[in-house]
Amino acid sequence: MTRARLHNILKRAHNSLFAQHIYHSPPNFAIVFLWLYAVFAYAEMPHIEVTALFEGKAMVYIDNKHMLVSVGEEITSHGIKLISANAREAIFEVNGSQRRYPLGSVVRDQASNRGGQKKTDEIIVYQGTDTMFRTTGSINGYPVSFLVDTGASSIAISSQEARRLGINYKLNGEATWVSTASGVEQATAVTLDRVTISGVTIRSVEGLVIEGNQPSVPLLGMSYLNRFQIINDGNMMRLKRRY
Repeated sequence: MTRARLHNILKRAHNSLFAQHIYHSPPNFAIVFLWLYAVFAYAEMPHIEVTALFEGKAMVYIDNKHMLVSVGEEITSHGIKLISANAREAIFEVNGSQRRYPLGSVVRDQASNRGGQKKTDEIIVYQGTDTMFRTTGSINGYPVSFLVDTGASSIAISSQEARRLGINYKLNGEATWVSTASGVEQATAVTLDRVTISGVTIRSVEGLVIEGNQPSVPLLGMSYLNRFQIINDGNMMRLKRRY
């Protein structure tokens, strides 16, 4: 049921109740008030995460599953409609107004943010137009866009990104060297408190902080991925939780 439809139903109910002078009967009014409160609670907007963007379509994560939504299509019965989408952002109509959401954004009302972790045993990552598999998540609670790299032994981030994430790698890490496309680089081995993708959190994950501004996009390496069975299915990668 969309919010607009719900509003019309409640308006008709209000008019009907008023016509019957129900407000002069306190017990009946209390029952109606509780009923209206229950309807509004049921109609709360769900947690929706934008996990992939394409021309005219957006992949969203909702109710523990992924949905590919086309422009003009409503998401569930909550009246959230996709207005437009490209590789950079999606525009949704939420409660009658249009809002912009880049990759990794969350569409929700404050009331629906319960703080609970989403429950799922599978992560789905989609291939972009550049043939790379990208996804969004967080490191230690900070939002991060990842490039999935099964050839990387650990999650790899630049020292610039580490500072943004509040990782004091020089104090808490161990100096090392790594081989990159540019040659051998100085790096620091660290332990990331928690890494979350599509609601799946892995704690105490090995990571590497590489001095400088490369990699420009954090690499989601095997220190996270080895907790999953990796299934390649064309332009889709399924990660099924092992333990």
